[in-house]
Amino acid sequence: MKSVTAAVIDYGAGNLGNARRAIEELGFPLKLVREPSDVSADGTVLLPGVGNYGAAMETINHSGVADAIREAARSGRRVIGICLGLQMLFSTSEEAPGIPGLGILAGRVRRLHSGGRPLPHLGWGPVGTRGTPLYFAHSFVVDPEDRSTIKATAEWGETFPALVENGSVVGFQFHPERSGDPGLELLRAALNGQPLNL
Repeated sequence: MKSVTAAVIDYGAGNLGNARRAIEELGFPLKLVREPSDVSADGTVLLPGVGNYGAAMETINHSGVADAIREAARSGRRVIGICLGLQMLFSTSEEAPGIPGLGILAGRVRRLHSGGRPLPHLGWGPVGTRGTPLYFAHSFVVDPEDRSTIKATAEWGETFPALVENGSVVGFQFHPERSGDPGLELLRAALNGQPLNL
């Protein structure tokens, strides 16, 4: 077993089952987080995601888990966001005007400019300079203030951030837990705090 425990945020929606299975397949200890005390003093915090930005933020704000995630990021712990989880790391979203996000990463979330292609952007797409095929399911994208945090991009009508990293905080717009072996290897590296290469 790996020594790094993955604290997975359970906000009552999202892609929790797939994320949990992937983490267990990789051999990491896992615990589900439903209240602030579940976010222990060490280990990795993982925010999975499929769902509505506003509803998800209201749930973790109400439970107090939002503040625990912010504190984990401030203390330099690894915090990972997947899809909606990545978007929740930012300050605001067009999906839920007036509902603030976690504000761990500076910037906003906006609707994907798909150029007439169907939304949500659903399915496999090449990511990064190597064109690694990874799985997407989203209608919104992140727009970081610091463009240097964008480590890989993908395209669906426009070029958008697919991998964002700022210090110990990392976010995937794609679903590594649904992207076969390449996705699992990225998730393993993220959980271990290793460099992510695409």
